[in-house]
Amino acid sequence: MVKAWMLRPKPHDINRMREFIDKSIVAIGWPELASLEGKGKSYLNSELPKHFPNDTITQIGIAAGTIDRFVNEIRVGDILVVPNDKDIYFCKVTSGYCYDMTKSSDTEGYPHQRQVQWIKGPVRREDIPESVRGSLRAPRTLADLSHHIDDILSYIGDEPSKLINNNTEEDEYLVFDYPIRLDKVATIKIPKDITQNEATRLGDYVKTLYFN
Repeated sequence: MVKAWMLRPKPHDINRMREFIDKSIVAIGWPELASLEGKGKSYLNSELPKHFPNDTITQIGIAAGTIDRFVNEIRVGDILVVPNDKDIYFCKVTSGYCYDMTKSSDTEGYPHQRQVQWIKGPVRREDIPESVRGSLRAPRTLADLSHHIDDILSYIGDEPSKLINNNTEEDEYLVFDYPIRLDKVATIKIPKDITQNEATRLGDYVKTLYFN
């Protein structure tokens, strides 16, 4: 079942909406934490106090819940509603949890990521369904909006008001043909701005692609 979530574009208290759009990602902060692949809420409840010793038990619990939802509960195909001041964007999640070590510094601050496909926006806050608009008032990093999924899916099914990514695929990607047998060629399409960390993850993923 497809779920819907609200995610604010300010990981580590820095507005990253431009990066989100340009790189087709969303992210949360907490750069103090290393990769959370395979880690759950119990790990977060024990790890977070080491980095935030002055936070209360309640604050730690809220942070752990937010991170756990981003890492473990969001699924490929879920819809994210991303409010950015007076504008609202909508995207579909296209990957599992990803950790980008190059964004783990205090200056960058958004290593915990998901890849997405931007499907609508920017639209004005007052133009989205009232039921959804009211749910965006809570000052949370991440919130479950699945009780509004029907309204959200109906709304984003409309003709997009504005294309977010205006670049053509030729501008953004490189395509390579790699001969794997005399009569078989694999075609690989990668973003031109792929990082070394992302290329390593891609290579690790390709190693799993065999079916015999």
